[in-house]
Amino acid sequence: MRAVVICPDRRPEVSYLARAVPLALVPFLGVPVLFLVLADLADRGARRVTILAPDRPDQIRGAVGGGERWGLEIEVVAESVEPRVEGVRQRFGVGGEGWLPGAHAVVVADRVPGEGGAELFGSCVGFHAVCIQAMGAAGKRRVGMKEAAPGVWIGLRTRVDSTATLVAPCWLGDDAWVRARATVGAGTVVESAALVDHDAEVVGSWVGPRTYLGSMVQVKDSMAWSDGLLSLGTGSFTEVVDPFLVGNLQGLPGFRRGSPWYGRLAALWVLLVTWFVPLIGWIRLRVGGGGGGARLFRACGGVVPSAVVTEGSIREMRYWELGGFEGVWRRWPQLWSIVRGDFTWVGNRPLRREEAAGLETEFERLWLSAPVGLASLADSKGCEGELAISDEARAHSSYYAVRGGVELDRVVLGWLLRRCLKG
Repeated sequence: MRAVVICPDRRPEVSYLARAVPLALVPFLGVPVLFLVLADLADRGARRVTILAPDRPDQIRGAVGGGERWGLEIEVVAESVEPRVEGVRQRFGVGGEGWLPGAHAVVVADRVPGEGGAELFGSCVGFHAVCIQAMGAAGKRRVGMKEAAPGVWIGLRTRVDSTATLVAPCWLGDDAWVRARATVGAGTVVESAALVDHDAEVVGSWVGPRTYLGSMVQVKDSMAWSDGLLSLGTGSFTEVVDPFLVGNLQGLPGFRRGSPWYGRLAALWVLLVTWFVPLIGWIRLRVGGGGGGARLFRACGGVVPSAVVTEGSIREMRYWELGGFEGVWRRWPQLWSIVRGDFTWVGNRPLRREEAAGLETEFERLWLSAPVGLASLADSKGCEGELAISDEARAHSSYYAVRGGVELDRVVLGWLLRRCLKG
């Protein structure tokens, strides 16, 4: 059986939703609208589906692939404008044998099957309202969703701090994270892999996938996706330039494992200037005044960072720590790791294999997609010693993986210099 799906073109009323992806790929309670339409057609017996894509057909093609996940054979055809249903029926000769019956032969991916036919993209307010109305039915159908309390839906691998407040009706998608003392109020949808940081409050709003809401931020009656904020009441749009308020966790920067040549040269220079540090450590160990065990150099194992983190891709490397010291001077041998290209000056601290295996959510696993650093953002925020793998450290390390840059590196390097001088 055949069917045709028309993807909606850009629409001025919901241009905010189309900033990052075509409207057909906008997530509706964790699943792109187009995926819901294709699943419904497959359930009705369709086997061959032609998708007409007037907006960014390359993204549509990359998202649906060949249709294997639904048991379909899919062809994506680029269109200059969004075609009308009647025109498509005439163009493809829809009707009769080999086509799905009635209105299911040609459908527009601007409605969610089984939700009363309400149009999603008439306005952002309407989109949010349909999400709220559909929570109960969608939660019962989705694998892994659970109703933690009446009207409170929580997805797979979602983490909610015991001090956080959830008020029904609300939806937390897969891999979302709500941290300490944060509030997710009534009428709120937090999509997959989004992070609501500690003491933040979001009420009557929609938070897009992989979006960061900073600590103590208040979002009410709005849409927050990536670095853009839209007021549902006034329709005003704000692009947030401060990533500590509202940030994008969607795209990783270009991956690099080692420090550039000038960083390696600086590390070699520091090694030569501070050649006497191991001698001090050896003396402290001999006289019993230093901490950290009897060995001057202790070998450690860490996971090699990777731009794509999977169980099979995890490899280990060796680095060294210096006995006789505590704190950052213990990391003195890791300057040689910078020279070799295994470390950078600023990155995320290395994890052992068992620690890496304990990273549960998609957001936490971002820790391993940043280079290993002599110092880290988590260090500068006080996450050392027993706190080195805490929830706080995971949040800072994952945040650095996607938002790291010159400004954050300056903050961390300033902290490192002060600690070295103090030590």
